[in-house]
Amino acid sequence: MSEIRSLNTPLGPATLKRTTRKTLAISVLPDGALELIAPRSASEQDILAKIAKRSKWISAQRWAFQQMNAVPAPKRYVAGATHRYLGRQYRLKLLTGNPPEAKLKGAYFLVTTPLRSPKEVETALGNWFRARAREQFAKRIEAWAPWCRKHHLPNPRLQIRFMKKRWGSAGAGGRIALNPELIHMPAPCIDYVVIHEICHLRHPAHDKSFFRLLTTLLPNWRALKKRLECAEAS
Repeated sequence: MSEIRSLNTPLGPATLKRTTRKTLAISVLPDGALELIAPRSASEQDILAKIAKRSKWISAQRWAFQQMNAVPAPKRYVAGATHRYLGRQYRLKLLTGNPPEAKLKGAYFLVTTPLRSPKEVETALGNWFRARAREQFAKRIEAWAPWCRKHHLPNPRLQIRFMKKRWGSAGAGGRIALNPELIHMPAPCIDYVVIHEICHLRHPAHDKSFFRLLTTLLPNWRALKKRLECAEAS
């Protein structure tokens, strides 16, 4: 049976559980709380020393959770507001004219509309993002077509679809649905989502075979997944 108590550490109070395990386990919870599971024989001095050695990792985990839990500010469609494309921030520069259009030039989105109203700007910029999403996603999925043929899988077909809580999904017949909001994320994160869904064409469930294939095709997928989660919250 485990023993549970509170322990004051240089990084704040922690919950300390003592069990029959042989090594110290350090966990950072989503709310930033520190949880320790230690052998019954471990002294508090040894536990504090190990926490000190992992202080950078603990701080990094807390920062990542803060970013993930942060409520993103609503998007603004006025001059000087910033919007992301492939992970980079660009400022809006508004022009008056017709027809409405958006262009990327240097560090700016040049958005031309008749009245320069936020709604017009949102529509013009949204159309530009959707067009870029289709281009970027299509070329990435097409690059995996030879691999799919080699492994007797259906030819992957792109579908653009808004999803509230998912970046992508894979369906019957090789359909790969991607959320157009993914176009705001860094390119390596888009590649991760595409490869994730390609793996689902062979292994529909998140089982050991799926993760084994994902690791083979993209060894650093865990780091990219975390990067995507942090970018989503920023």
